[in-house]
Amino acid sequence: MVQNQYPEDVVPIEEEPHHRLVFSNDRVRFFIVEIAPHERTLRHDHPHDYLMYVMGEAQVVSTARDGKPTSHTYRDGDCELSSAGLIHVVENVRETKFRNLLVELMPGLNELQRGRDLRIAAEGGTIEAIFVEERISVWSLEMKPDGQAEVCGPAIVARLFKDELTAKINQVSDITWIESGRSVLGSDLGRTVRAIVFQLGRTEEQLAAARKRADEPINSPRVHADEPE
Repeated sequence: MVQNQYPEDVVPIEEEPHHRLVFSNDRVRFFIVEIAPHERTLRHDHPHDYLMYVMGEAQVVSTARDGKPTSHTYRDGDCELSSAGLIHVVENVRETKFRNLLVELMPGLNELQRGRDLRIAAEGGTIEAIFVEERISVWSLEMKPDGQAEVCGPAIVARLFKDELTAKINQVSDITWIESGRSVLGSDLGRTVRAIVFQLGRTEEQLAAARKRADEPINSPRVHADEPE
């Protein structure tokens, strides 16, 4: 029998009710996170590095398992990359939902090669790089009605739609995984479509540099300790 590796007061992130796992493979796990006003999560663990994309204005209080509460204020579209090992409780202190897209960077991501950058293929639109890191970049993509955009995998595309009650484009319509190669995205029903694209992996040059670092011997001051002067 496999024993639970977590203390009694800590749950795995995939079992925390506010974190909804919608896609998973050996490269990434993708969660949609929603915390109602003045609600807090269970104490949960982040076992891998992760990137958070915030949808809408937000203010939360994060309390680490053995630390003091810290306040965090976010704007719509903010991205935050956090290191593995965080165990915390998150409380939403605003009168609106705290909503974010959370991408866990799994070990299988290390050997992925990134595709070329996004481009508008037809009928116009806008592309903006809003976060760039060696393993992941985040793009905001907006296509005009009947427009098309070209996305090269590996990537995750989160299409958003406008919530007519709040007049904000921050509701997730669907999630698409692009394994590799080129994929053409289209604006449907003649409407402007916005998407957040998480492009994964390292460039060819970054992969080569990472492999070179891994192959380099570790220099130790004791190597020549027994050699005569």
